[in-house]
Amino acid sequence: MSFEVNDLMGGFVEDCLEHLDHIESSLLDIEAAGDDQDPEVVNSVFRAAHSIKGGAGMLGLDNIKALSHMLENVLHMVRSNEMVPTHEVVEVLLKGFDKLTEMIKDVEDSENIPIDVHVAKLVALTANNSSSALAQREPARIEVGPTRIFTVDPVSLDQARAGGNEIYLLEYDLIHDIHGKGKMPMEVLRSLTDTGRIVDCKVDFASVGDLDAFGNSIPFYVLFATILETKYVCGLVKLPQERVRHIEDAGDAVHIAPLSTFREEFGAVVLDVKDGAGRIIVSRDVDAHALSNLRVALLGAMNRCGSLVVDWSGVTQCDLFFYQLLCAAQHTCSAKGIRLAHEGALDADLRKAAASMGFGCQGVSGCLFNAA
Repeated sequence: MSFEVNDLMGGFVEDCLEHLDHIESSLLDIEAAGDDQDPEVVNSVFRAAHSIKGGAGMLGLDNIKALSHMLENVLHMVRSNEMVPTHEVVEVLLKGFDKLTEMIKDVEDSENIPIDVHVAKLVALTANNSSSALAQREPARIEVGPTRIFTVDPVSLDQARAGGNEIYLLEYDLIHDIHGKGKMPMEVLRSLTDTGRIVDCKVDFASVGDLDAFGNSIPFYVLFATILETKYVCGLVKLPQERVRHIEDAGDAVHIAPLSTFREEFGAVVLDVKDGAGRIIVSRDVDAHALSNLRVALLGAMNRCGSLVVDWSGVTQCDLFFYQLLCAAQHTCSAKGIRLAHEGALDADLRKAAASMGFGCQGVSGCLFNAA
């Protein structure tokens, strides 16, 4: 499956316009019904805002996400009978959805379209229908390590916990958990809405790295509310328990330590990290594909580890580029102050090949190949 941003954005726009197709008539039906609402009509409009919010969060479309989020909050109050859909309320919703449609039709310039007036009116509606204690609470900050992942307003947090829901931070890897399994992020988000509510989601693009340190994972965080217990959530989302973090009601800030122990597999290359120490296991024939995977694993380990061991005892065949890559890795580790060593014995024929290619490094202190 190709992972083209244009395809993803095009699919998002198409889905959004489909969701928005009957919004105006549905909102007018909601206004006409007054206190005697058809739950399915209200839910359909709520789901439209909710779905658009999730997709926009994943794509980094902050304006679309912010406006759809505020629309969702008001609609939640309507469907839970906390707010009567008067003409004034529906008028604010209609204008908000009109602006949302405008941004989606011009998605590439959506960040430059002003939404402040609409957001302010929607926030005022929720504030007028919330308790004074809730209105005075500060937004909650969800942080992983030094990075703030989410800032959640108190109304959204309160709504997410409604009905006994628990909140979880799901940490997907966009490369391995989603793209590597032939999925698209929107598919994952849609599947989650069957059993809960997406409070927010975000791709941590800072983890992509740069050309000198190309990351081997891209965290995709989803703040997910559901009635399910942790063990069932793990099975549902197909993530290990250490990447399904239960968010306690801990006040204004929730700080989560980044994972210190994990394993990532890249075909014949495996990266194990435990408490800042990395171990890369290379096995079988190191062809061009395995060499590329090894480079990604090395760069990923250098970004996270203070020491690194390469276990090459399982290598059965390689060429000049394998030795070149490891030699380059040693230079980079040395410059970064990272200790790089090998584990296991390199095959005798491969040792001879390394020496014949000039990688014996006799007399060079600390060379990775000296004791190979």
